[in-house]
Amino acid sequence: MSDDKTTVSAGGMNLTPKAIVAIVIGIAALIFVFSNTADVRLQFLWLELSAPGWVMLLALFAAGFAVGFFLGRNRYKK
Repeated sequence: MSDDKTTVSAGGMNLTPKAIVAIVIGIAALIFVFSNTADVRLQFLWLELSAPGWVMLLALFAAGFAVGFFLGRNRYKK
């Protein structure tokens, strides 16, 4: 029985098109994060933070990843 998914072998890893798109988006996000190095100020409710832009963006991407991970993993539970 053969697998219907198209995969690419790279260094012993089998990459699906979905994984390749995720890697490309991740690299683009990291380039965006590290190209924004100026200090920024964030105001949320009573909280006020000042930090380099890349720190704020990296925290935002990490929070988005965590939310997507925890909400998405329930879809595949049996």
